[in-house]
Amino acid sequence: MIIDCHFHVDETMLTLEKMIEGMDKNDVTKTALIAPMNGTMFELDSIFQQGLQHLFRFLILNVPQIGLGIYDGLVKDGYLKLYGNSYKIFTKPDNDIVATAIDRFPDRFLGWVAVNPMIHVSVEEVELYLNKPGFIGVKAHPFMHEYNIKALDPVAAMCETKGIPMIIHLSSEPDSYKYLPENYPELKLIYAHAGLPFWKKLWNYVKNQPNVFVDTSSDYLNPSIVKNAVDSLGYRKVLYGCDGPYGMKKFNEYDYLTKKCWVDSLQIPDNQKEYILGKNFLALID
Repeated sequence: MIIDCHFHVDETMLTLEKMIEGMDKNDVTKTALIAPMNGTMFELDSIFQQGLQHLFRFLILNVPQIGLGIYDGLVKDGYLKLYGNSYKIFTKPDNDIVATAIDRFPDRFLGWVAVNPMIHVSVEEVELYLNKPGFIGVKAHPFMHEYNIKALDPVAAMCETKGIPMIIHLSSEPDSYKYLPENYPELKLIYAHAGLPFWKKLWNYVKNQPNVFVDTSSDYLNPSIVKNAVDSLGYRKVLYGCDGPYGMKKFNEYDYLTKKCWVDSLQIPDNQKEYILGKNFLALID
């Protein structure tokens, strides 16, 4: 069973029907959905944009003091700024969108409850969604919502107690990837986008943390970074994800194959790929 652990539902970019069509073509059984984080965002198919992406990856990996500065500059005044364009960041994630998608296609979709601790959202409200069919954990975004990792204490404690996972897109706050594992050692934790923006430092840390994983989602990554993450962490610590529909260039034309090929092309046995493509995630939500 192949499960995409990280995909946003935004029908201004990709309808649920087209999403399922793409899943079927690539043998993806289920997708774990997240509320949209920002406004509709199509990317240009340009050599210039590809060059900027390549430079950003290089700097994060090899000159992090510069790469982190660029990363910090992507979010300002409530907007995500990419390639000269600005996209409104949603302060309060709309988890009802995810609940509706699960209601429509309960056999194909799971759901993450997205939280922003900078607005008044009680743990009880999060638990209401977690009690709905199909919801399996909590998504947090310190990067876009701009908060200190300690703001997640109440939700992290709840998730640890309930034995459910959290998936987090980290900010550049120094050593923030260490805080939750060290204060909530039983918490099941997934760092999105292979642990962006720390990558190598985070991989070295995570390999010794039994409950901490990374996913392969996003155009922030490429095949080389996914390979390096698997080489560093081992196949039991990595989860397949896409981060769609972000990265799309046209409405209803999402390329599922590219992200899946990052896993398919790994020089490891097929039975190990099966763990990355689904078994690791199933064990987390079991």
